[in-house]
Amino acid sequence: MCLSCNPGMVRFLEMMTSRRAVLGGSAAVLTAPLWLPEVRAQDPRAELLFRNGTVITMDPSKPRAQAVAAIGGKIIGVGSDSELEGLRSPQTRIIDLDGGTLLPGLIDPHMHSVFVLFENWIDAGPFVNATMEDVVARLKASVAKAEPGAWIKAWQFDATITPGNANIDLALLDQIAPDNPLYLFESNGHIAHVNSKALAVAGVTRDTPDPPLGRFGRDANGNLTGRLEEGAAFEPFVAKMGQPTPDEIAAAVRQLFDRAASRGCTGLFDCAIGFPNAGHLKLLQAVMAKDPPIRFGGTLVSTQMKAWRDAGLKPGFGNDRFRINAVKAWSDGSNQGRTGFQRQPYLKSESRGALNYTPEQLTQVIRQAHEEGWQVCVHSNGDAAIDTTIDAYEAVLKAKPRADHRHRIEHCSILHDDQIARMKALELSPSFLIGHVHYWGRAFRDDILGPERANRLDPCASALKGGLRPTLHSDWSVTDIGPLRMVENAVTRTMRDGGEVLNPAERISVEAALRMVTSDAAWQCRYDFTGVLSQGKAADLVILDKDPTLVDLLAIRDIPVRETWLDGERRFQA
Repeated sequence: MCLSCNPGMVRFLEMMTSRRAVLGGSAAVLTAPLWLPEVRAQDPRAELLFRNGTVITMDPSKPRAQAVAAIGGKIIGVGSDSELEGLRSPQTRIIDLDGGTLLPGLIDPHMHSVFVLFENWIDAGPFVNATMEDVVARLKASVAKAEPGAWIKAWQFDATITPGNANIDLALLDQIAPDNPLYLFESNGHIAHVNSKALAVAGVTRDTPDPPLGRFGRDANGNLTGRLEEGAAFEPFVAKMGQPTPDEIAAAVRQLFDRAASRGCTGLFDCAIGFPNAGHLKLLQAVMAKDPPIRFGGTLVSTQMKAWRDAGLKPGFGNDRFRINAVKAWSDGSNQGRTGFQRQPYLKSESRGALNYTPEQLTQVIRQAHEEGWQVCVHSNGDAAIDTTIDAYEAVLKAKPRADHRHRIEHCSILHDDQIARMKALELSPSFLIGHVHYWGRAFRDDILGPERANRLDPCASALKGGLRPTLHSDWSVTDIGPLRMVENAVTRTMRDGGEVLNPAERISVEAALRMVTSDAAWQCRYDFTGVLSQGKAADLVILDKDPTLVDLLAIRDIPVRETWLDGERRFQA
């Protein structure tokens, strides 16, 4: 799921940041100019020559090559060793690939920088804990190291795919942390669990009424269970927790960017800039001013449109290192949280989930952004939500067509052939959270949707066959940033739980999956100056230890990243 596309999470993060203005700032601060990188003088010789390895270009006219030459951060030649020999001079730096593979820098086209707020919390999620017993052990270990009275804060808990008895109750949390307030946050953003000590510190008792738009869980006798539902119920507890400083958050964002570079990324696209408030943009400007090793862009959240207009922001704000061209809205919630809006009810349920907007409201949000010239990205997980989103786009585009709009549907999880045909007609593109297949595939098949609908999860092959231009993303922090892992997920469609393949017909070639995290991701994010190794493009590059088209398919994620280069400068080296 997309955590930021979730009213409970919005409320929670507003509280996390409001008391110390961690991401604070009025719309006025947004008028400050973005940092502009120093422009280097062009040198009339080849500064760099990459050779002695495999080159995968993503250029259909020349898919493979032996060497790449660059000057001033731009590619000036791609071809054989002999073809590029004439670009050498005594001053040219020869970058020996030593049998490795050179590709365009990898791009994650949908992630969320704001969730660094939780990175120093205990990870109680299923990707680092094999069973529920491991979750409990991890929490107990943290309690053992904590001072009495210190908060124990954990996140990413997911009962859906954590094996074992995932029944969290007050008795278990009291046994884990008898002397410390404990707060366990679920990855869906709607639910948290606290122990008796936390209830006492927050002043929440049996007689405390439920807040508007929130609930304190109670048993049949009216006693508190420690379960909290929705953001308003989180507030008494968040108010008692220590919060990070702005400098700490900025440092955490920079660490996230450095980590992305180490995994082959030269580009990230943040699908929640302005979340939870407009000051988030100011913080990102400050981080980008310190020259991190990635190219950055993203979407402004539609809920802050008045702030963006008051600040005078328009499409194209920024520069090639940090540019904003898009606006983000969301139609529904999470399929694994059973709030994604479906054509048919969830298994063993009468619920179809729900829309976050009425169809009319969604159409109006898209219309306003489209008419102002923005690219539009809409979060849609359930198939009925996708129907609603396509309907809204269709109404807007029929009334006011616009060439090369590049409007997107984010996640686009349960996608049918009829929807693919409609998207093609409207020139919409999907971005798939492909980790759904690997990490949640079995849960979708067996517990949430059933086999028929689960087979429609992230249908990469059908999207390509239907003429769409899909991409793959991490939705960090829902899954970890790792484009090679995403490629492997799309190529194999193996499910983490059991190793079976979810709908083999939707597997795609390695080459197709690589396009989805290079050239197609660059196109979808409007990074038109990168994503392909061809003359005139930015020298954004990644050097891998092996050719991903030649290794065992289940070993793609494990290919070591040797180096990343941004604008012709080495920014990561293993």
